[in-house]
Amino acid sequence: MKYYLIIGYQLVDKYKNFPTVRVHINGQLVDEFECDNEKSTEISSQIRNIWSSLEKCGTMNRDQIDTITYTTPAKFRNIELDTSTWLDHGELVLSVSNNNSNYNNGFMTKKSQVWFTPVLLIKKHVYDSESTMRHIFKKTNDARITGRSDMDKTFKWDSKIRHKWPGFNTYLDRRLSNPETINLFRGGEHEIKFDIIRKHKTHMLVEEKVPPKGFFYIDRFFEAWYQHHKKKYFEIVVEDSRVPTSIIIK
Repeated sequence: MKYYLIIGYQLVDKYKNFPTVRVHINGQLVDEFECDNEKSTEISSQIRNIWSSLEKCGTMNRDQIDTITYTTPAKFRNIELDTSTWLDHGELVLSVSNNNSNYNNGFMTKKSQVWFTPVLLIKKHVYDSESTMRHIFKKTNDARITGRSDMDKTFKWDSKIRHKWPGFNTYLDRRLSNPETINLFRGGEHEIKFDIIRKHKTHMLVEEKVPPKGFFYIDRFFEAWYQHHKKKYFEIVVEDSRVPTSIIIK
């Protein structure tokens, strides 16, 4: 099975040379590149909620735009992988070397920091199929909207969520209470480790030494990131059982 490993990267507060990033999977080097990007770009996720409900005094209509804007590295690495020999549990390691900082009398006067966002692992045929991604986004927003419209559903939705799919970024989903503990913004020479587990016949990135529970979810950042880089914006309509809702993601 073919997968993409996607790594967004940016050098922040450069000191001396560009650092080197090495990518190891299950102990094997799969890629090495220079972190030569110092620019970021803005992406946004826009949701338009339109619904109407019958009240005692008549019909109440609502039309609301919800927009979230993110900053993300302007460059990313897309590595194609063959997972035919992978086991059900593996490891991804991003190592950064030659990432210098300058200390003067015990104080850091100059620093160089690397920012990774996002870090994704996704099946190639899924990522390449815009119709499949549109369907996945629609299913996610179905659950998100119907959950928000009912207190019991909202509680169940939040309590079962454990990990983002198809990977990680530096932004929290404001609808969810689950904190991210992986630090994707670091200075100096360092390593960032992820576990790779196989669940539902799919290899997924999860937090190191944190067993996956419940179901995976897609956040607004990935919806915005995917559509921005594919230059394809979807119109998604979600029908609530009680409140008809139209969602447009741009």
